[in-house]
Amino acid sequence: MWNDLAALVPPLTVAAVFFAGVFWVVRREMGGKRRREDAPEKRNGGR
Repeated sequence: MWNDLAALVPPLTVAAVFFAGVFWVVRREMGGKRRREDAPEKRNGGR
């Protein structure tokens, strides 16, 4: 049984990293527009 689980660890690790990357990219792209709109105000000191 442990050999079967050991064989699954590398693919599960790759899948977990892949989904974490997808989540990070989607979250950055979906939330990035709001931050970019606020950025000029912060650069100009709120003017």
